[in-house]
Amino acid sequence: MAYNSIQLFALQIPTKISLTFDLYALAVPKKWKDLFSRLQKYKHDKNYVLPPIECLNQALTISIDDEILFPSPNAFRLTSNTHWFYSKSNNISKEYIVNVVKNWLNVSFKDLDCLTTSDIQEIHSLSAHDLEFQQVKIPETVWSIEGGELKTDPLYYSLIPYLIASAIVAEPLSLIDTNSNQVFETLQFHECVVEKSNVQEIISWPPTIITQDKKKKGSEEKEKPTHYYSFLLRFAFHYNLNGEPYLTCDYGIRRWVSWELGYLSTGKTVYISPTNSKRFAPCKLKYMGKQRGIDFEGNLVNLLKSLNFKDKFNAQDVVQTPYKNNDLAWGVVYGNTISRSHNAEDGLFPKDNAIFHKACLERIQNVLGEEFCFIELYSRCDNDKLLKKPRSEYNQVKEFIKKHFASINTSPPFYIPPNLKLVLLSQSKEAEELIRPLAKKYGIDDVNIHSLGVLGAEMSGKNWRTDCANRIKEFQKLLPPSPQNQKTLTLIEILPKKHFWKDARKDPKPCFRPALAMLGSVTDHFEPKDENDKGDFLTEAEFNDEITKLEVAQAAAKEQGKFVKKKSLKSNFSHRIESSLKSGLSMAGAYFYPTFEVENFPTDVASVGVYKIPFYTGEITKYFPVAVRMDKSGVTAKAYGCDEWLDFYLFQIKMASGAFESIEFNKKKVQNWVFNNLFQETKQPTIYCFDADNLRSHGLLFLQKKLWRKHFLAFDTSENPKNEDITFISTSKYPHIRIANIIAPNTTEVPIYRACDEDGNLEGHTTGVFHPSSKGSECGYYYLSNQRPESRSGGILQESKLVPLAITKNDKTGKPKKPKPQAQGYNPRGVILSLTLQEADCFSDWATFVQCQRLYGMIQYLDATIFPEVLHRAVGLDAYRPIQAIREP
Repeated sequence: MAYNSIQLFALQIPTKISLTFDLYALAVPKKWKDLFSRLQKYKHDKNYVLPPIECLNQALTISIDDEILFPSPNAFRLTSNTHWFYSKSNNISKEYIVNVVKNWLNVSFKDLDCLTTSDIQEIHSLSAHDLEFQQVKIPETVWSIEGGELKTDPLYYSLIPYLIASAIVAEPLSLIDTNSNQVFETLQFHECVVEKSNVQEIISWPPTIITQDKKKKGSEEKEKPTHYYSFLLRFAFHYNLNGEPYLTCDYGIRRWVSWELGYLSTGKTVYISPTNSKRFAPCKLKYMGKQRGIDFEGNLVNLLKSLNFKDKFNAQDVVQTPYKNNDLAWGVVYGNTISRSHNAEDGLFPKDNAIFHKACLERIQNVLGEEFCFIELYSRCDNDKLLKKPRSEYNQVKEFIKKHFASINTSPPFYIPPNLKLVLLSQSKEAEELIRPLAKKYGIDDVNIHSLGVLGAEMSGKNWRTDCANRIKEFQKLLPPSPQNQKTLTLIEILPKKHFWKDARKDPKPCFRPALAMLGSVTDHFEPKDENDKGDFLTEAEFNDEITKLEVAQAAAKEQGKFVKKKSLKSNFSHRIESSLKSGLSMAGAYFYPTFEVENFPTDVASVGVYKIPFYTGEITKYFPVAVRMDKSGVTAKAYGCDEWLDFYLFQIKMASGAFESIEFNKKKVQNWVFNNLFQETKQPTIYCFDADNLRSHGLLFLQKKLWRKHFLAFDTSENPKNEDITFISTSKYPHIRIANIIAPNTTEVPIYRACDEDGNLEGHTTGVFHPSSKGSECGYYYLSNQRPESRSGGILQESKLVPLAITKNDKTGKPKKPKPQAQGYNPRGVILSLTLQEADCFSDWATFVQCQRLYGMIQYLDATIFPEVLHRAVGLDAYRPIQAIREP
């Protein structure tokens, strides 16, 4: 439904707050920094690698949890003046801190055999006399806007989220059912010591128990396994494009593994709370090779063991008992990469969010005072009619893709490269049977099937680089190269990542794209068919027979007053292959570019997505800036140092073949490439799309919120890469460009939203472009809301994991429906967009254009994406790094 306003789940930060305690800070002595950096240089033979202080900060914070508020992750940088950590007292034992530091040094650098006598003496000389607490005075005024810019003490970014979190963990939190106004559950929360200092995370502990009847595998007998989950709350301090700060409040759940871990397909996060500590700290559990087996990554556990904790445990204890709730507590985080299902699904529903928010508000008020409230409503831009035509065009794409491959007799309503060659490297008869009818659906006649054979076999695992080089040679030896004038897409049937859990270095999949690129093909892969999956109807006759049977069954059920649930006529396996095929077609150059028509809007607009991809070369990370361009005529791409735009298909092949050079990180190189190459050569109306978090600290200052302007671009004119001399360049210097800066939800800057009806009641989803109500539709920054995903056809307002809700449909209307913690929770989401345009442009039209490309641009995914299609493609080029730029497992 199209509501005209939305409410973001974020709170205004008042201009003033009062602390109820004195604030102190401890600095890192300079001689300590010099010593630690020197030891780190011995260990890595590099000057720029920081000492592994995360576990030191964690150990201190969880062992002095009544006094230490939070640490600063940057305090150990040689050039940093940041305090090490902040506390409520200056009476913390300095001797204890020195003891923890010396144990940390021993654990972190015990294998060094190059220590000099002087080094050893310096380590022994570390003393409590080196440390001095200082009282910190911060202004009572939290923030103000001066000259159009936000003025605030940087300490508030960490302090305010901490104060909120500590207020909630101080005593149990009561959850109230808004229907009965009764407390239905009381939860105790605990702080988590996470690396990001501006995000405070707390979890409920002990966890909530959930049991569910299930059939035992391979048996008709039932079992009732007990699983656990905690509620997870996160708070973060941010500010909007107008400079006004806000607090994001994110509510969810964290599930725990409660069965013995048979294997680890990927690293698993373990939250540990030692005896006598009220806080949790995360560390990684992963398979570390044959000699060590499964062990803890990093030094936190070893450091805790070396201190005076009573707790003695190892990785095997956690593997055998992933959930433990005694004086010593831990939990292994359950993730969707684990093959065994959990009784509880991820996420909360809007009703649950509202319950947690109401419960937290009183505690928040104790910190922020009486003045705080929700940030203002956002109002819909009156541009919805502009999306009518692209929506209608894209509905044809959706309808085509959803149709069963055996029932298609029309051409795809989007561009697919003509004369495309499709190659299947198979491991099963089922894949060979399905590939031809699927190819026919998409108008592909040239289909070649080969056995994957030895090309999919496990690698030796002895020397990953050598194994990869040998496997790539085998591809070249056993498969013919693609014809020069014909695009080729290769699909590979291969066992999933979890099959190679014992040693990820044996997994051959990282070789596939580089190997096939050298043969002139793009590629994607899919998993073999599950033994319990259903069969497929491969011909039109089989499909029509099944449709007839279903119609007869539905008619009979209707006569008896029964309801027959609609079921898919595709197997999960055919869904996987078709998904892989659509992804591969996109790589081969298939595309859909929506039509966007509005008065005084350019008719031939191109879109460009710019992204910085990491290249891992040994221990050094280099970068590869790329740009992808789309318009009605097709898809092209170019990279830093590349003079011309190449066909997207050819660019991926060259990239994975190692034809391009990456660069060492240099802000000026990225800035100059964007301004003096991309912008300078633009000759038609073009909107450049950026992921703010990817480049705002890596060369493009105009992506930083504090430097955003509607018609000017921030540019650093300094010759010294360590300094900034900022000037603002008018967009009129580049008359064909526009800038779309997108902040994604993974930054914690983007709140979830709820639609508001005319009476101010909170509802569910509504798709649209929304602006702050007080700023007007031409303010230049917006919230782009997502539509309800098709998987959520039943709605989300009638579901809750916490309380019973009244049934609103069928003959049971009004009766209570039980809470469903086993259901997949979901809340309406979106992105934040800021625009920098030409003087005569209409901002709301361009915002709607960006929204159009988020909603109606892709063929491989039919719901809203975080980024417009063109930027989504640029981000996806990460999968086409050459083998030498892929990090060894």
